[in-house]
Amino acid sequence: MSSYIYNPFARRESHGAYSLATYRFLAPLSWVLVVVIGIFYTVRTPDDVSNSHTIWDNFLLRITPFSVQLTVTQLFWILLLVSQLNYFFHLFSKDGVVATEAANLASHFILHNLFVFAWIMLWTRNHFWPAEVIVIAHFVNQHVTFWRIRGPAPLTHLGVVAAPYAWTLILLFWNGAAAAHTFTPASDIAANVFIWVFFVIGAVQIFVAVDDLLGYSLSLLSLGLAVEQFERKSLPRQWIFAWVIFAVFFVESLYVSATRASGRTILFRRAAEPESTDAERAPLLNDSAPAATS
Repeated sequence: MSSYIYNPFARRESHGAYSLATYRFLAPLSWVLVVVIGIFYTVRTPDDVSNSHTIWDNFLLRITPFSVQLTVTQLFWILLLVSQLNYFFHLFSKDGVVATEAANLASHFILHNLFVFAWIMLWTRNHFWPAEVIVIAHFVNQHVTFWRIRGPAPLTHLGVVAAPYAWTLILLFWNGAAAAHTFTPASDIAANVFIWVFFVIGAVQIFVAVDDLLGYSLSLLSLGLAVEQFERKSLPRQWIFAWVIFAVFFVESLYVSATRASGRTILFRRAAEPESTDAERAPLLNDSAPAATS
């Protein structure tokens, strides 16, 4: 007897009633879990460990060369959570094509929320290295989502794919620096190098994928990075690098938006249009037509 293993991450042309109902239950539930746990640990500290902190207090206590200004971080998350509401309209749509497209994202979206939940639980309890492992796994999930599932509606792409991907990219370095928490000349040099690693990864993804929404997400986060590093100036050149990276991300995103709006390729060439078959056949038809009798 053959065995069948269901792959929840596979893209499908259609989803059965059971799987669609499951996604419609678990996706909003996982979103609510993130909202509730985020609010709870914003106003309260964990009671099960000593020396614990709220989400935002730990960001202030663990200032790093990759710290993002908290007001910008909070604004980013408010916009992210609100934009994800649009995804639920698509998931619950009566249009089969729209619902299927949203359902193909559901497993990745649920996993994203579970990773956020796990990270908050570890971060607020000062378990920074285990939190970094979660961030790495989260980054891999968002990277796979970003490249496997292309073409959803812009607001859905922003809330479920692009913005979470941007968050995991900056958090990879931010949380890692908080875990290391060293202030030596070697760590300063490493920070100056890794900020350019962050830039190269982001810039290449924007350019190759022609994704302005990822670009704007990274622009907002790098703006917060630049503002925070400028205010503290605890590391030479880091704040200058951050401002340059923000400017390049933003200009690159505007450029991609311009190419998409004008119907041009990323190299700003006019997108090739398929030649008309009828136009190609017209001379042949004319040649083969019988000569008119006088």
